[in-house]
Amino acid sequence: MNVAMLTLVLLLSLSAILLLLFEKSRMDEKVIAVTATLGAVAAIARIPFSVIPNVQPTTFLVMLTGYVFGLRVGFLTGVIAAVLSNMYLGQGPWTIWQMFAWGLSGVSGGLLSRFFESKKSRGAGQLLATRGRRFLFIAVCTIWGFLFDWIMNFWMFLGLGFLSWQSFVALNVKSLAFDIAHSVGNFIFASMFAAAFAKIFVRYHQKLIVTRLFSKEGSG
Repeated sequence: MNVAMLTLVLLLSLSAILLLLFEKSRMDEKVIAVTATLGAVAAIARIPFSVIPNVQPTTFLVMLTGYVFGLRVGFLTGVIAAVLSNMYLGQGPWTIWQMFAWGLSGVSGGLLSRFFESKKSRGAGQLLATRGRRFLFIAVCTIWGFLFDWIMNFWMFLGLGFLSWQSFVALNVKSLAFDIAHSVGNFIFASMFAAAFAKIFVRYHQKLIVTRLFSKEGSG
């Protein structure tokens, strides 16, 4: 088994373990439905932008989903977005890497929210309400343009058998223009839409919480 295949198997195993852990966390049907919807939205949003090399709003949407709905939903939204969009754009061994990369971007959004949003702002549904938090979100989202592409470059590096430091550097240099395009696209989408979309996502998140509370009271 070559290095590329071994890494792919390990990545599949890790993704399966993460999905199993999320399954054990007992997501109810409403959360599952919301996650599937958000994943579909992120996937559909990618398709029209496929004519522009490496520019799409999917990374931004997945990260914002994690920021508002949490690590678990953010990760699963990234996984779903990769699978669904590639049904149109083309499936292949790269899909699992995209699932993993977008899933991690969703997790990073959840971690940002967890560490930098106060309990008060969470309770009031005022996420990304301050300039500092918006700036931080935009900055990390911009960085994810490079991180995502570096993960995908690593898959190409393994798949093509370029197992040397020089070839890996050369691959990243060749992809730099595309990496910058992804990063700039993320910056534009986050700068223009993060605050407005956060309000929409928060509204749905609050409705979801209220619905779950009523369901628990009714079952009790």
